[in-house]
Amino acid sequence: MRLTTATGANATLSVLGIFDFGNKSVNERNVYVALRTAQNLLDLIGGVSTLEVKVHDPFAAERIAETIRAGSDLQVDSWIKTNAQFFTAMAAQILTNTLIRVFVGLTVALGIASVLVVSVIQKSREIGILRAMGTSREQVLRVFLIQGGAMGLAGSVLGSLLAWTFLLVWRSVAKNPDGTPLFPLAMDARLFAAATLLATLTGLAAAVLPALRGARLDPVVAIRG
Repeated sequence: MRLTTATGANATLSVLGIFDFGNKSVNERNVYVALRTAQNLLDLIGGVSTLEVKVHDPFAAERIAETIRAGSDLQVDSWIKTNAQFFTAMAAQILTNTLIRVFVGLTVALGIASVLVVSVIQKSREIGILRAMGTSREQVLRVFLIQGGAMGLAGSVLGSLLAWTFLLVWRSVAKNPDGTPLFPLAMDARLFAAATLLATLTGLAAAVLPALRGARLDPVVAIRG
């Protein structure tokens, strides 16, 4: 293969291996040669244009770059600094995801609250009878709180099972030509457990006002309808 640089220097080289990065544009603009060959092509005898340092913790790159910069007169940039737009986009995406989660949580809470309010209205006579038979307000309150928590728990378990099934199907279908997954999907059981706990707590919180309304019903008024 004949390799020509932007300055007009050229050399004829033998291809010893092919690297596939999984990206056509990256494959087309990258070539790997011996250091001495690159120095001759770029007229950098005994020198290099850029040194890249691989660090154990990628997110400590900026701190390491500052340390190197303080101990030398080299121009040192971390991948975090050179990809500032990427982090800006990631921050915007995180904010969007957070807003979506908040509004989904509010929607779930309002849905559970509306169902329990209707339940209190429809069962006001039964609540009045229970109160007349000696059921305390705390017990009525507990019944509706348990109902709200159970609704949140049942919905989260069903949603988690559906999501887990969808991810398994997607991972088995979406594959590269070589059989590797198209997108790496990590299914963490702790995430599902956290979602279940959060949904249960949301159900309990949404049930507070309807439960208080049911507990405060006057038995005589409730029985009369």
